Formats: sequence, structure tokens, C-alpha cells
Amino acid sequence: MDSFKVELEGPAPWGFRLQGGKDFNVPLSISRLTPGGKAAQAGVAVGDWVLSIDGENAGGLTHIEAQNKIRACGEHLSLGLSRQPLRPLVPDASKQRLMEDTEDWRPRPGTGQSRSFRILAHLTGTEFMQDPDEEHLKKSREKYVLELQSPRYTRLRDWHHQRSAHVLNVQS
Repeated sequence: MDSFKVELEGPAPWGFRLQGGKDFNVPLSISRLTPGGKAAQAGVAVGDWVLSIDGENAGGLTHIEAQNKIRACGEHLSLGLSRQPLRPLVPDASKQRLMEDTEDWRPRPGTGQSRSFRILAHLTGTEFMQDPDEEHLKKSREKYVLELQSPRYTRLRDWHHQRSAHVLNVQS
């Protein structure tokens, strides 16, 4: 394996995503790069093994410990990396599958779901079930709209406006 060191100048974001760690029984490695990001510009590649972070051996770090170590670096991040030689240690298909699987674990904005969550919903037969909170929220919105159109709300609104105007001496 070819080992090398990369020095990235901060601040974050550094432009890469980690996968693996002691808790996954898989060595830490780079699973994704931001095109044009600091890591990509420094020559980091997807699949590089992370040997050290800020001079500390990364072999015994859990995934979250590695992330926290990177966050703590502040303005300067030093990574010891190793690139596989032409004959890969891990078959390409396995490595690619690992990267694809871990790539979809991130949360999605809005109502989207990760691929692993969709697979779980399919396996349990709950993929088409509606969230009970959504139905409750829909009913409460409808009730609120009806309340806004009611005579009781109109009287209360008018009283409030009149009171506010009187207190602020806008109305004589």
C-alpha cells in the first residue's frame, strides 16, 4: 500500500465523507468527495484508507470518534492516508457495494427517506401506511381554518384590533 500525508487548510467543510470505523469492523476510508472540495484538490481519492487523523492512529477509532477528531481540528486537518496498489485488497464489487450502502444512510431533507429505511418498510409491509401524525395534522389544520372563518373569531379579532388602537392612541 502506498501511504501518504495530506494537509488541509480550514475551516471546514473539508469536502469528504468517511465510512467504516472500529464499531463497524471496517477500516475508516473515504466514501465520497465533494467535487472541487479541499480534499479533492489535495489529491484524496474515494477508497483511500484513513490511517491517522491529526497525527493520531485512526485504526482504533469508532466512526463517531473519527468524526469528532476531524471536527476538533479547526483550521488545519492532517490526514495519513493509504491508497491501494493496482491489485486491490478488497474486491472492487464488494468495496463499491459497501460505499453504495453507506452512502444512503444519511438523513434526507423534507419527507424523503433513506434507501435503507425504504427497504425496511418494504420488508415489514409498512411502506404504504400513512403516518398517523399526518392525518391528525391535516384535521387540526382544517379545524384551524374553520375557526378563522367563524363569527366568534371575527368578534375577537375586531375587539383586539380596537383595544390595540385605543392603547396605542391611534383611535380617538
